[in-house]
Amino acid sequence: MKKLYALFVVALLALACGREDGPVQAGEAGSRVPLPDVDVWLSITDSIGIEMGDSTLMLGMPAAAFWMPENRVVVLDMQKFRASIFTPEGEFIASLGRQGSGPGEFLLPSYLSVTPSGGIAVCDAMAGHLSFFSPDLEYTGSVSGFFPSPPVMTVFIADSVFIGMKPEFEQNENGLFMGYTVARWNISSPEPEQVFYSKLNPFDISDLSNINFTEGMVLFAATSEGVVYTTVLSTEAYEFNAMNPDGSELFSVTEPFTRVRKTQEDIDSEREFVRNRMRQGGAPEFMVNSYQPDPFLFAIGSMGIAPDGNLWVAQGVYGSPVFRVYNPATGEFLFTAALEVGDEERDITVMMNRWGFTGIDQMSGDWPRVYIIDR
Repeated sequence: MKKLYALFVVALLALACGREDGPVQAGEAGSRVPLPDVDVWLSITDSIGIEMGDSTLMLGMPAAAFWMPENRVVVLDMQKFRASIFTPEGEFIASLGRQGSGPGEFLLPSYLSVTPSGGIAVCDAMAGHLSFFSPDLEYTGSVSGFFPSPPVMTVFIADSVFIGMKPEFEQNENGLFMGYTVARWNISSPEPEQVFYSKLNPFDISDLSNINFTEGMVLFAATSEGVVYTTVLSTEAYEFNAMNPDGSELFSVTEPFTRVRKTQEDIDSEREFVRNRMRQGGAPEFMVNSYQPDPFLFAIGSMGIAPDGNLWVAQGVYGSPVFRVYNPATGEFLFTAALEVGDEERDITVMMNRWGFTGIDQMSGDWPRVYIIDR
């Protein structure tokens, strides 16, 4: 079960972070639909990662990249089994972790978060725990006991409290079920303090070739006060919900949405990327070859609380990163933002936290890199 779960995580993260966005000039029509009127432009100011040379500067498979306090950026590299700290100009500072099963080592590092004080938490799907490192990058311990494995995406709202999204498997008298939970945890226990979303769907383990990895997948964001926002990946509807820390509903937002079909180039690129990621994660070839992308684009691609404290919701139907930005307390729409990209930057997934914006480039034909983004 743990091996199956780890393979599931590899495909899940590939789908969550491997959006295929073609190169788009600012203000021009994208490869999907024309860009909307943009109020705020984000810009790329620098990048981390080189094609050849110093191994500390070369990235293998960046899975997450976030700003830290004191003007530093941490990058989790799944292929190199480590997290590395850089300056915004791309200079290497230090790294933590290596491949292995010992304290502070990783078997399948799938996601990384930065705590409010500047510590680092790494999810290891294969090892089954979250590992913690101090702001000085010293290993301080781990929390395990999650079933079947720990949350694969986390946001720390305090040094000891986090919101996470966790794939679930459950077997009962009615069969086997698979789904997702969004909840709040304290690092002292693998049991959640408060569940904000949970849903299971029937799962046929006898036919692994037909797994739909995104069915019912939920995305989330969380404020430092513990307000949680969730949206279920959908190609048919644009909607998300906001919940208070006690799980009660705060508000919901629904906006008009028209389904948009992917181009054949989008479909081919996504199929190749996800299949390669599954192979790298050890998936059997029959499961790899059976993966077929959804022919339609998701209405919402991701959510996050940006340095301005607002809720940024990534739109899934444009040829470059575009966001609708909302008041996190009321759900009132505030403005539209977009990342200005050129011919040399493509396939960028924007990641954000309280300290800043970064961009991960995983699907480019060039070398892997992380972009530094400024508003």
